[in-house]
Amino acid sequence: MRFDTTGHRGFRRSSVDADPADPAHPANLTTMLEVEKMLQLRRYLTLIVRSQLRSPRYETVRSHPPRHGGYVVGYVLPRHTGLRLEICVATCNRTYGTTAPQSSQSDVVDHKLMSFCDDIKKGRVSADGLREVIDLCNKNDYHLPHDTGVLLLKCCGNLLPDLEATERDHLAGQVWRLAKKNDKALTLEYYNTLLGINEENSKFVSPKKFLTNMTVEPDENTYRLLLNTATKTGNSEYLWEILSMIKDKNIAVYEEAVNALVQNYVTNGNIAEVERTITLMREAELSTAKAYTELACGYARLGDIPNLVKILNEEPQSNTDLLRIIKALSMSNNSRHIPVVLNFLMTSVPEIEFEISRMIAELVRADQVTDAHTIINCLAMNNVTKDIVQNFVNSFMNELVMINMPIDDIIKYANDFTDSGYSQHTLTDLADIGLKLGREKLCLAIFQAMRSNNIEIRPHYYWPLLLRGYHDKGEAEIFSLVKSMVNEGVEIDSDTLLDYVFPYVNTADPITTLRKLLLNNVPGTVSFTPLLAFLLYNNRLQDLTSLCKHYTRYKVYYKELMRPLVRAYLATKDVKNCVMLLTASPQGQDFAGLFLKSLLKAEYPVYIEDLQLLLEELQKCEIKISQEDATVLKDRLKQNENFNVTTKVANLIDNLVDPNIKISALNRQHPKYMTTKELTYYLMELKSEKVSTKNVLHKLLVAYCNENNLKRAEEIKREYDACQYEWTFGMRAILFELYLKHNKLDEAEALLPDLQVLPAEFQINKFKVVTYATALVKANKPTKAFDVIDTFNAIDDTNVDTQAPCCTLLQTLAQSQYHAHTKDMLDLLVRKNYCQVTTELLRPLVAVPLERNNILDTVDVFAECAQKYGKAPLALQLLTALLEQKDSSRLQNANNYIEQVYNITANTYSVKVANTLLAIALATLDKTEKLQALLEVKREIATAL
Repeated sequence: MRFDTTGHRGFRRSSVDADPADPAHPANLTTMLEVEKMLQLRRYLTLIVRSQLRSPRYETVRSHPPRHGGYVVGYVLPRHTGLRLEICVATCNRTYGTTAPQSSQSDVVDHKLMSFCDDIKKGRVSADGLREVIDLCNKNDYHLPHDTGVLLLKCCGNLLPDLEATERDHLAGQVWRLAKKNDKALTLEYYNTLLGINEENSKFVSPKKFLTNMTVEPDENTYRLLLNTATKTGNSEYLWEILSMIKDKNIAVYEEAVNALVQNYVTNGNIAEVERTITLMREAELSTAKAYTELACGYARLGDIPNLVKILNEEPQSNTDLLRIIKALSMSNNSRHIPVVLNFLMTSVPEIEFEISRMIAELVRADQVTDAHTIINCLAMNNVTKDIVQNFVNSFMNELVMINMPIDDIIKYANDFTDSGYSQHTLTDLADIGLKLGREKLCLAIFQAMRSNNIEIRPHYYWPLLLRGYHDKGEAEIFSLVKSMVNEGVEIDSDTLLDYVFPYVNTADPITTLRKLLLNNVPGTVSFTPLLAFLLYNNRLQDLTSLCKHYTRYKVYYKELMRPLVRAYLATKDVKNCVMLLTASPQGQDFAGLFLKSLLKAEYPVYIEDLQLLLEELQKCEIKISQEDATVLKDRLKQNENFNVTTKVANLIDNLVDPNIKISALNRQHPKYMTTKELTYYLMELKSEKVSTKNVLHKLLVAYCNENNLKRAEEIKREYDACQYEWTFGMRAILFELYLKHNKLDEAEALLPDLQVLPAEFQINKFKVVTYATALVKANKPTKAFDVIDTFNAIDDTNVDTQAPCCTLLQTLAQSQYHAHTKDMLDLLVRKNYCQVTTELLRPLVAVPLERNNILDTVDVFAECAQKYGKAPLALQLLTALLEQKDSSRLQNANNYIEQVYNITANTYSVKVANTLLAIALATLDKTEKLQALLEVKREIATAL
């Protein structure tokens, strides 16, 4: 027996490895071209024969030899001699006949064959077309040309994927019978093609019987095709039969064919046959490496670990094969044995890092997540592989996200890797994946996990979510995400607000925009300066006036406004509003000199007339600059070719000088102008110089408290205490408020004794007192909350609005177990001048009985509010509840109560408002007919008016 050792694993490959059923196969293309050429030639010769059948030239024509291998018998120029006369005559009679009808039928078959071959060439193989051609050939006793017959036979396999294998086999049998009509047409190509089709159709073929019935001598390819067919059908009897023949013939065998059979046995759990096959392969001197791999996979699926380990010890497996065995263990619920196989892999892991990552991904997609996790844990505990575990973790987590695993499970695995120390960047890498995919819920869950693990969440993590949120849900989603950022302790920076918030929300009314940010827990100190900058970048100087007048308590960081202010001035020449911004805050005047200097450095020229108007407006508003600033400005004007400095302009600059101003905004920045980030850097600089940090720590504490940043404020507090610096009254007061905002009641009360003995100018304001009372209610101390409001000596601060915190206090009380005291708290707040009665403040009173489904008490409270305060809080909600109670018949005289609430609303506001609220309530309950009737009445009234 002969074995070729030039191919895969020592055996050669052949052209038969290409799919013979593919229309693009070279052999098929050649066959189709030959068939098409012959059919065209035949049609041409048919015309000649019909015109010359009775011609004396017939005898001459008959003497011409036919072309070898074809069915054209002599109607071309002769190239060979010695043609047997009987063949010529028989072929002419068969092919062309002697009557017109016979020629006509032949033309029909020719035409169909030509059309069908054209379709094959274009990749269009039709089962119906093949049947039609076969039927025509049968009916007309048509003898298929060799190449045409082979081509038709090749169409009976995988080229007809929509047909069952049995039906394709039936078509192949019909074509084979057509080919057998002429024994001499059955060439070796016919037989090999038939074997290939049998393999495609998984038809059992007896090697002995097939070879016995062959009329030509088989070649090596015939034996290999028989081997492939036996392997494909899984018939061990036929396999041994053909292998014996191959051995006797000394034919090179393809190892892959036998290994395919072994794999088939393993898949079906027929381990005994696998072992028998390996024995035969040894006898045939075939390589058994692949077969042992398949056997190892079989043992893995069965959980036969002793035999598996035996193979691994006696027949060393490649890294790729070991991964296959691990996967087989996982897919057969034998994953507990995976560490055993991993021991054989450990020294080679760095070399097959990519393959392991791919296997982990495949296991996750196959819902074997736990097994993939186990593999990573095993690799992480090994010294050889622990350094590359991060890549496996990334692959694992990426696949979890891609298969849409529940978010809780994803976070669980991420936390496990983080807690175990295998991968310190799992959560941040996972966040990167979620952000790229735009998975908002996943990202928010990851951020919570990062916060729990004390991992800093930076504001730019939210940028992709903000953009996607706007495009998906609009402005509401922007504010929702902003609130989430604050709740997660993310320090919202100026870039986030400028580039990812303000451009995507409605800023037509800047006051409303800022109020929405405040409602979503964004401190005004954080958002005020970026909002001013946004308006300046959009040349909306007029909108600055109302915003600056309405919010005077927020610090403005003017250095950040210089560039947009210069741009806005150059675009609008709005002198008054530019100067107004500089006078909106005491610190703004300190930046007048910097503004003028920046204006002179701008790319676009500023005319001397415009500069004069600007200086006059600054003088009018009594803005002063330092002597140093004035000198720098005049020198810069002299150096600028665009200016012809007049005496008046120079005098205007001199008139702005205040000798008492020693600090120039043009020089090194003073701490009082710094942002929190700049103060942090400045603190580090002072520490390196080993000088006092008291002043900077003081400013940082105040800044972080204003920004509602508890974490940073407590860090500064600890550092301040460590330095044993003395606390000021203002520091205690602002820290007290910060603790209350974060429900740190114990820490706040620890500061209270010192705050109660403050001088009058340092006493805490009513805003802080109400906030303290709210914290007491949340801590189930309502009595103490009443005492604080009643007895605490708080000052009135005109810059602080207490309406909102009073409303929060009432809502908190109404939603607590002490809701019965809500009205008493409102009366106390009004009596102590903490607030004025508004509809907003009265809503908690009506909400207390309404939320507990006590409709009658709700109507009574509603009526009392209207009578005592002239307000109708929650009128819509009450009407809706009454209409719903009426439908369910749970409330007697519901119509009377509906009419009462309607009349109170109409008297308090107007009939139009009452009708509108009633219409909304009807629409909410889907009462279409009654809503239509109400609208019709309103229409008639409007028409009458």
